[in-house]
Amino acid sequence: MGGREIVPRLKRGDIKALEQLMDSYGRYVYSVLARILRGRSCDCEELTQDVFVAVWNNRSELREGNLKAYLGAIARNRAFNFLRSAKEELPLEEDLLFSGEDPMEAAEQADTAALLNEALQQLEPKQRELFVRHYYYGETVKEAAEEMKLNFSTAKTWLSRGREKLKETLEKGGYSL
Repeated sequence: MGGREIVPRLKRGDIKALEQLMDSYGRYVYSVLARILRGRSCDCEELTQDVFVAVWNNRSELREGNLKAYLGAIARNRAFNFLRSAKEELPLEEDLLFSGEDPMEAAEQADTAALLNEALQQLEPKQRELFVRHYYYGETVKEAAEEMKLNFSTAKTWLSRGREKLKETLEKGGYSL
């Protein structure tokens, strides 16, 4: 089901459209949340419902287009806000950083992942969150800055500093850039 079919129905307040949206995209939203909130199935279930409540409450603002991307963005933001409110750090999922079958390649990629995590740990928590949101989860600088309530130029500066720290750490670890 695409946005062209369901968005007008949602805007009219059609509860059946919301049910169809939940049936069509519920597992997707849950998987986005589960990727960030590992091992917290109860929290993922609750936040999945929160995502659809947010869509319903803001249905007048919906636009036809990529509904799946919109739902994914809401889910990511809910997960980040949940972690922030719980004062937890954003995860960088190491198992997604490498997937090679070759043990030598896997070991090298594990070393790279460890270096990346070392570099990220040198950043302040909010800077780290911005870096992970932008480079790992693919949010634009503008989106991440708005969600984190940061000035756009501050966000750009923090990302630049993060890249420099990352470069330093990787060079110390024997990687030439």
